Amino acid sequence: MYMRKRIISILGLFTVLLFLLAARTAYLQLWDGPNSGQTLAQKAVKYRSQAIPGEEYYRGEILDRNLQSLTDSGIRPTLVAFPASIKNVKETAAELERLIGLEAEYTETTLKKGQESQGNRTPLILKANLDTVQVEILTTRKLPGIAVLPIKTRYGPKAVANHLIGHLNSISEKQWKKFSEQKRTAETNPRVPTAYKITDKMGVAGLEAKFEDVLKGSRPESRIIGIADANGQLLQGLGYKIQHDRADAWRNHLVLTLDRRYQEIVEKVMDEHIGRGAVVVLDIPTGDVLAVASRPNFNQNEVGKYLTGFDELIDRTQRVAFFPGSVFKMVVAAGVLEEHLLQPEETFTCTGTYTFPDGTEIKCLREHGQVTFYDAVSKSCNTTFVQLGLRLGNSKLTEYAVKLGFTVNINSKSPPAKLGNTSIGQQGVLVSPLQIANLYATLARNGAYITPRIVAEIRNHQGDLIQEFPNKPPVQVISNDTCNILKKALVLTAQSGSGKQAWVEEKGTGGKTGTAQANDKDKVIAWFAGFTPVENPRLAIAVMIEENEGGHNSGLRGGDNAAPVFKKIAEEIFKIDN
Repeated sequence: MYMRKRIISILGLFTVLLFLLAARTAYLQLWDGPNSGQTLAQKAVKYRSQAIPGEEYYRGEILDRNLQSLTDSGIRPTLVAFPASIKNVKETAAELERLIGLEAEYTETTLKKGQESQGNRTPLILKANLDTVQVEILTTRKLPGIAVLPIKTRYGPKAVANHLIGHLNSISEKQWKKFSEQKRTAETNPRVPTAYKITDKMGVAGLEAKFEDVLKGSRPESRIIGIADANGQLLQGLGYKIQHDRADAWRNHLVLTLDRRYQEIVEKVMDEHIGRGAVVVLDIPTGDVLAVASRPNFNQNEVGKYLTGFDELIDRTQRVAFFPGSVFKMVVAAGVLEEHLLQPEETFTCTGTYTFPDGTEIKCLREHGQVTFYDAVSKSCNTTFVQLGLRLGNSKLTEYAVKLGFTVNINSKSPPAKLGNTSIGQQGVLVSPLQIANLYATLARNGAYITPRIVAEIRNHQGDLIQEFPNKPPVQVISNDTCNILKKALVLTAQSGSGKQAWVEEKGTGGKTGTAQANDKDKVIAWFAGFTPVENPRLAIAVMIEENEGGHNSGLRGGDNAAPVFKKIAEEIFKIDN
């Protein structure tokens, strides 16, 4: 009897459950209508879909004066990893190195960091800007946890001004600790839109670092929506769509004074003629920097490979670390003329060597014999400028150097020989190419000194101006009369003196050559700096070429090597302007 009642109860329960199931099925098929299947399908797709950031870095753009991208940002095939889907990190890293040359150690470290982070389902970018061959290899091989997706990358193949812009890198332990203390991490303050994650990259050099807080955004411009597996990896072959997000109100854009057209000219000419060195182009009327480039260059997407030597990462354009040689002589010349210690037609005697009372000798390129001041500039006579430096004296040379933007390492107790060497730019003074370009811009604008400007504006995500960096007002540091004499001497130098190879036809050139001993005494540095056109000067250009490693180009000379580069750059700029 008991068993019979139990069986009846169980049958009754099943009957109720079957009735409910039938009722739900009838509701979906009859009441909910033909759209019910679509609704369920949409829910299933939504459950299995994943939104992947469609942007490599959530950062504002860095633009030139015409609002053209200097980093060449754009949507390109990108190697993406899904840490949670990778079972053997070491094998995956080794295979990627074999397939496309991606450094295994870097890949392994990155993937492990991604797996250990709280957001280990978040995809990581391993390599941007894949070429067609790499795309074919990776899509054919189909490594678990690895995909090729169309991601907006920050640094494209046509990125320019790499050293000025700088680069991004992983957050160091020291910086992460600082961010944590400031409650700027996703763990310490998840409500902050721009909070950092341990897998993030941040600006560590150049403008990327200096304006990190301005450029950093909070979310990507778009997302890639696709069907994912249990670990969040997009299933290949099922397709995906790009979903554009609303504007990121946190990110801002930098507008620089550079002109991308001029920058491309400078970099092309440098790649043809300069292995190690720098070029700076200034707009004389405003003091705006129009182009800056340093060599050797580096790839901003592969910073890790340069961290052992650092040479490629050095921005030589603004580094105050080079002996200027004879391009510094115009500081001495300006000082003696301003102090009325020189008449331009005065005659000097060059015997090829200047000997100090203590026996120290400073040699000239050759024995020039009787020379006027104009001859001394155009022929770059060392012995004459040693005499002029001694006339000016330590304190006055220091004074005029400071007025013109330099720092010299001499004082009242410095011996005459050191003053003599400083006067020819070989001791007691280190400069940057930017400083030298600005010296000749100052002379060209008749003695008005303007601090060079590189960053012009900050604009918000909508493109509206939110902060402007105006040009500094000019300061008259050298008289107009002195500058007229100096400009005449510099034009003669380019017309018929040591700088003949810098002469720009129809426009004319005023400038000075220089050949200095490098910090490595076995090498030399070649300079040419000047302005063009002669009438109403517009461009000031400084060219510096360092002797390559191994003693190559040991015959470097400012007139033979740097001057032709000046001419080529100026001619190409005038060509596109016309």
